[in-house]
Amino acid sequence: MFQLEDDSSGSELRTDLEGVKEFIVNFMDYKKKRLAMVSSENHTSKLLRASYCLGLSDQYCSRLPQNKDLINQLTFSNVSPLDNLNEMARELTMSTFNAEDCDIRLLSGLSGLNVLLSSLLDENDVLFRMSDGHGGHLSTAPISRRLNINSHDMVLGEDYRLDMEHFAQLYRSVKPKVVFLDSSYVLFPYPVTQIREIVGPDTLIVYDASHIIAFVAGGLFQSPFDEGVDIIHATTHKTLWGPQKSMILFKHKGIISEKVQKNIEDLVSNTHLHHIFALYLALLEFKHFGAEYAKTLISDARYLAEKLESYGLNVVAGKYGYTESNQVWLDFGPKDEAIKQFKKLESLNISTNLICIPRGDWGLRLALNGITRSGAPEERLDELARIFGDLFFDRKDIKILQEEVQILKSNLGEPKYSFDDSLLGQELIDLLTTLE
Repeated sequence: MFQLEDDSSGSELRTDLEGVKEFIVNFMDYKKKRLAMVSSENHTSKLLRASYCLGLSDQYCSRLPQNKDLINQLTFSNVSPLDNLNEMARELTMSTFNAEDCDIRLLSGLSGLNVLLSSLLDENDVLFRMSDGHGGHLSTAPISRRLNINSHDMVLGEDYRLDMEHFAQLYRSVKPKVVFLDSSYVLFPYPVTQIREIVGPDTLIVYDASHIIAFVAGGLFQSPFDEGVDIIHATTHKTLWGPQKSMILFKHKGIISEKVQKNIEDLVSNTHLHHIFALYLALLEFKHFGAEYAKTLISDARYLAEKLESYGLNVVAGKYGYTESNQVWLDFGPKDEAIKQFKKLESLNISTNLICIPRGDWGLRLALNGITRSGAPEERLDELARIFGDLFFDRKDIKILQEEVQILKSNLGEPKYSFDDSLLGQELIDLLTTLE
């Protein structure tokens, strides 16, 4: 039997493993110090992270549960537990989002975007999508060009909501087969009801809810299906605290959902079952704790915006209430100035996003997804806003601010809104992490 000798300090094998150890130690230190304020990230629970130890990543099972009795070329045998997992996760997904059908086999947001555009649009069809400069997904336009889809840009208005005057004018000039609300700049809800009134019943409306899917599940922000959306696409790791993957939700089960699912079979071969199990756990957590979390996250974002403004920062959309989502935007004017402040935050181990704010200015997009999940009280948010002000206006030395950020981070602790602190939750964690 192979055994690593403890005294093999000079061996290549030992050197390799010491390199692995070095990476692990360095990453743990980086993780401990980093304060994430990125809208596309969250803080997963111990139970969800422990679920990766189950070994689901060792197997394949990419079929839908209803196809488990079909035997074709390269069918995998003896996978009934995996079929059961897929069925459990699908049922919970549909009940959480009030969808008649869904697909959770997608590996990422870009995977879902490719599937949707290639499923719903043929060559020379017309697509309305958000302009890149107004938050549109940066891959929508190049994918459309590759598929020979005629793409037309929608824009945000001065109130940072969809510009309906521009939309109506665009619609008069060309009729879309699909309206794709694909913006990652989401301060306020889309006027979905107005869009549906303009385009009528035959145009498909697809809503990318990646940044606000937790609010949709929690009955906040807006109810896309009730307002006229046909399909919701969302990643599961932003305001929802799940694994890095995506899902497609269908208001109705039928020809469209079947077409999309058939296309997924052609584009996704290994559906990463460990992530499907993690999604199932994340949705169970959301079932019991999510509504409170979603409500608190929106409240925290507004509170932070108010405090940032009180410390002298230019917070976007102040006269419109700052935000109705998890996002807060800071305006620094020229791009060079925004980059300068972005780098200053990096020096404090604070992670944010640089963005081009509609109509030309540059700034930062902030979010509190993981900070809210850590249970941060308002005094922590006040402290955070004060640190931003001291940094951007050079009121304190960088080294002092670095120490203050580390104290703030250390006070946040592990994720709340989870099963981790319950006796049964700890039992599950122990079971998963002591597998033989």
